[in-house]
Amino acid sequence: MAKKPCVQVEVLVMGMIENNVYIIDSGDGVMVVDPTENAPYIVEKLNGRKLDAIVLTHGHYDHVNGANGLRELTGARVIASAVDTPIIEGNASKGRSMGRIIPCPVDQQVEDGDILEIGSMKWEVLLTPGHTPGGICLFLDSKYGSDPEGAPLLISGDTLFCGTHGRTDFEGGSVNDMAVSLKRLIQLPEETIVLPGHQSLTTIANERRTFAILLRD
Repeated sequence: MAKKPCVQVEVLVMGMIENNVYIIDSGDGVMVVDPTENAPYIVEKLNGRKLDAIVLTHGHYDHVNGANGLRELTGARVIASAVDTPIIEGNASKGRSMGRIIPCPVDQQVEDGDILEIGSMKWEVLLTPGHTPGGICLFLDSKYGSDPEGAPLLISGDTLFCGTHGRTDFEGGSVNDMAVSLKRLIQLPEETIVLPGHQSLTTIANERRTFAILLRD
């Protein structure tokens, strides 16, 4: 990638289906994204840093089952969309969680357009249904990172992957919603580094080529 990210990003590949768990550190704020399992191991990787927030992009078990343990070990607040919160807290139908979920309290519910402040980072919340009704992505403009010359970031969960998109055939998924969400994401700045829930990192420039047809509408 042409540019380094505007904040420090560490990737832990964890779990049976190789989830990307992110530790993001701006120097004055630390967040973990989608802790799939094994909270003590994630704490070990924090190397003594104070964890400020645990961000959950959606309510599938492989993205949330380490959240409650991590919350208990660190005292960090858990953040998720208002739509997927009932799933994460264990108050929705079992089918929608796509597997056995370990319930976790959500301390802060977010909506589309909210600004999530963690240290000096100001992440814009983008509601991106398609994989789940309440899936969210988070966009960080470089000016809110520790290195303003670095690339902006998009946490894309299971919405946008390298060269493809998340599945829409689970309960609550929607092909039409996914198309709308993808069209929105690929109009972000092309130098944006995409941090997906699985597989390798990519950029918006790459995914504009993948989904070019969406930009013709």
